[in-house]
Amino acid sequence: MANRATPKQKKNGRGKGVAFAKWAKIDKAQRNMLVAVCIVSVFLGITLVGGIYFAKVIAFNAKVISEKDKIIANYKTIQSSLNSISAQVSEMSQSERLEAVARTRSTDCTEEIMEGLASENGIEDVELARTCTALRVIPDALPSKLNQEATLASLNQLLNWSNGGAGIESISGADVGVAEMDGDLTVSPIGASFSLSDDASNVRKSLDIVERSIRNFDIVSANISWVDTYDEKGNSTGKQRIELVGLYRAYYANGVKIEKKSKKICADDTSDKCTGRKKK
Repeated sequence: MANRATPKQKKNGRGKGVAFAKWAKIDKAQRNMLVAVCIVSVFLGITLVGGIYFAKVIAFNAKVISEKDKIIANYKTIQSSLNSISAQVSEMSQSERLEAVARTRSTDCTEEIMEGLASENGIEDVELARTCTALRVIPDALPSKLNQEATLASLNQLLNWSNGGAGIESISGADVGVAEMDGDLTVSPIGASFSLSDDASNVRKSLDIVERSIRNFDIVSANISWVDTYDEKGNSTGKQRIELVGLYRAYYANGVKIEKKSKKICADDTSDKCTGRKKK
């Protein structure tokens, strides 16, 4: 015959069951709380990381927009400068003062061509304007490249105009070094040495006409001496002539190129990509 549980044992069994049920409910609530805390932590982390990322993106885009504004301002400045230069060139092409000292105009420069050069936007054919308008003075005043022979020929022509070339002894190229110029003029020197032997009046005329030339000739040095003159029989004429040995410095324009600029924008200005440093 099986043993039956006493009332006390039944009571103790029911108590243990209730306790286990409560513990199970507590464990489940703790697990749910832990899961909820984990989920909130994950979302909080994602929000924090996303906030930092978007803040960096906004800061980077602000830097890009700032640099774009600077580029736009530079473009406007360049465009304004180009418009100003175009207006000045158009004005110079019609300058009566330049035309007064310009070389003879080519026979190809017809009236139709002259009228068609200018427009509302300025000179359209610059190459043609260089030979048909007053702008043809500019290459004579300041050549665009080194040409020693042309410089010597120009000086020789000036001296010939002054006194028929009778007093010219020699003309040759020379080294004059680098000229000290004010400002940021992009020019290079061309040296020309010369020797004159004539009376004081002709020598003065020679120096004067070179000084008034449209092309700039700066005298670097001069050595003047007085020499007695003799007739065909070797007798002194009682007159003296001047022997002048001098050195002139002329100029030509250096080539000008368009300067291109680029800028790399980095989120971190100290990064290796932005500074150009190589990783060790």
